[in-house]
Amino acid sequence: MLSTRMPFKFSTRGLGVKLAIPLLIVMLFVPTTLSTLNAYGQVVTVVPSGNGHLGIVQTQDCFAPLTTILDATYAGPVVVDSYWVDQGTSSATDVTSNPVKKEIGPGEGPSVFAVVFNNRGTAYSITSITAFLNLPSGFSPTGESANPQLLQHYNQASRVATTPAIGNYYGTVAPGASFTMYFNINVLPTAKVGTFATTAVANYVQVGVVGQQCTSALLNVPLVLPGKVVLDASTVISDLAPQSKDSISIAIENKGSADATGVVATIVNLGNSKGGTGSSGSGGSVVLQSSTTQIVNLGPNTFNLGTIPAKSKAVISTTVYPGTAASGSTQEVQLQIDYQNAWGKLLTTTISTGLVIAPNPAQSLSLSYLGNTSTPVITASALDDLNFAVANNSTDPMSNILISLVPQSTSVSVVGPSTWTITDLEPGDRQILTTKVYAANTLINSPTSFTLTANYVSKGQTQTNSLTLGTFVVGDIKLQIYGLTASSAGGTSNLVGNLLNQGSTTALYTTVQLAPSQLTSAMKAARLANSTNNQTGHSFGQSAQGGDQGFQGVQGTGGQGFQGGQGAGGQGFQGGQGGGGQGRSGPGFQGGGGQRGSSSTNGPQFIGDLSPDSPIPINVPLRLNSLPSGMYQVAFKVVYADDLKNFHTVILNGTVFVAKSAPTTAPQSESILDQIPLPVIIGIPIAVAVAIAFIIKRKRSAKKKLSLLTQGDTDIVSIFDGTKKENES
Repeated sequence: MLSTRMPFKFSTRGLGVKLAIPLLIVMLFVPTTLSTLNAYGQVVTVVPSGNGHLGIVQTQDCFAPLTTILDATYAGPVVVDSYWVDQGTSSATDVTSNPVKKEIGPGEGPSVFAVVFNNRGTAYSITSITAFLNLPSGFSPTGESANPQLLQHYNQASRVATTPAIGNYYGTVAPGASFTMYFNINVLPTAKVGTFATTAVANYVQVGVVGQQCTSALLNVPLVLPGKVVLDASTVISDLAPQSKDSISIAIENKGSADATGVVATIVNLGNSKGGTGSSGSGGSVVLQSSTTQIVNLGPNTFNLGTIPAKSKAVISTTVYPGTAASGSTQEVQLQIDYQNAWGKLLTTTISTGLVIAPNPAQSLSLSYLGNTSTPVITASALDDLNFAVANNSTDPMSNILISLVPQSTSVSVVGPSTWTITDLEPGDRQILTTKVYAANTLINSPTSFTLTANYVSKGQTQTNSLTLGTFVVGDIKLQIYGLTASSAGGTSNLVGNLLNQGSTTALYTTVQLAPSQLTSAMKAARLANSTNNQTGHSFGQSAQGGDQGFQGVQGTGGQGFQGGQGAGGQGFQGGQGGGGQGRSGPGFQGGGGQRGSSSTNGPQFIGDLSPDSPIPINVPLRLNSLPSGMYQVAFKVVYADDLKNFHTVILNGTVFVAKSAPTTAPQSESILDQIPLPVIIGIPIAVAVAIAFIIKRKRSAKKKLSLLTQGDTDIVSIFDGTKKENES
């Protein structure tokens, strides 16, 4: 027997109604709980309190699954841009549509890195956004990201980095809207310029999603270290010569770590003093507005340089002409440089450098005195020559040279030319100029000066050079000797005359002496002849003239004993009077005549100061008794000093008449032995010995006769007769 069952019918609609009604009833009586994500990325669960107010009952980290695949179905924040900004930049001040991107290079230190996000593909707004940026080598977290106490709340960040940089966004981001998060990062010197592929974990909460605590996403972030452009300028050739066209080169150097692109350099200020104004006109041309401009640019002003790589330079060149007023000064060169930085942003900077303009060469036209001494000496009351040289010592020709000579004292006059004109003077050329000057006697022994001025044109500019020429004025000394005569006084012959200074100043320390002349030669020849005669003319027989006669001479009363002759050796001396006396038969002894030279005429005679127009007599002793009479040329050597104590020697010539003179006596200053000739000195002892022997013989003969008378019958008459005969014989 078959049994039949009714089929079971399940109605979902009925089941839903049955379940919904009890659930609504429970919700009416059980407090509602809310979950959200705080600013630190932690999930906070909020439940109502007993009095109807909400209270925090639970806080935990966000352990939501990490979204790593960002496909077309992904809804949430995505990275759209990243760059560096200035310190203090925040979302309130940042303009996302036109951000100010900062150049950052290695070793920059604490910096701010901005990452732009977009809430993509979702119908929900997001809030409570925290991002953990993984840092590559060369970067480290700084600021709040480096706070160890704060990092304890971010355990979930360890899934992507150990020391991340942390960024927060506190607002609510609508669907499709963008927002910027900022990370404090320390850029180390070891960082490299370039783009680093790094990641960031973003935790966020979708507003309006029931039961969702938080959501995490692993996002790719391009961390770009762009580098920095640092431009500088310096002159390669900075020293210029005035009044000449010179080429200058200026190096524009990129000292930074990023390339400068699209570089255009323009000279906007050239030659103005520092602080002068200059501006660039249309088309990059230079308009110098300062009236003190001292350099003219003859070359280009604008230079298109393109790219200047990091750590390299570009050189620009132009031609300038410094004016005369710029010589010996420094001049400013100001450049305006337009370029694109590491982010491609067009920037403009102004850089200044300088030029050094050399001074005009000193003494380009040299003036110098020509003479035997370094200081000119002018003789008063006379026309003196004054010579000087004009030379071009520069490397440029000179023209229209006008030279003038002006004395600084009214007692000095330029008697000759005082101005000269030279049309052209090439480099290295030299010309001698001469004139005559006259100084009055009032300037004797005093200094004076002249001013020599030269005006000329060089490099198209008029220049002036001058020379102060110091001189010393001295007097003139002109000596003359006159009134020469030969005279005898006191038994001595003398040559007398007068010495006259016909100049304008005193001759100091004057001395005079005989110089070789016709007169001295004649005197020398006469002495030589007398000396020869004396050597052959003396004999002992002449001095005795027989034995008895000589004896009678000795026994004489008042006769002349001996007389000296003339001999060689200068002026002779006259023999002294004999002491024997004159006998009955004449003189006792006569020796040869000998004369000795005298030194009285050899040495100079000191006269002293010889004033102008005041003659001084001179007297020179001479031995003239042996000279033939007649006119003789005579010379005097005169030595004197001028006003500058410089000694001078002159020879003065004259004539003198010498008459035949009688023998003269020797000066008293000589001894008696010097007056006696040598043969006479030898003959005197011999004559004395003969006389003594004769006397002894006579005495013996007389004694013998006397004895004969006393001894015998001798006839005394015969004895006296014998004696008489002997005497007569």
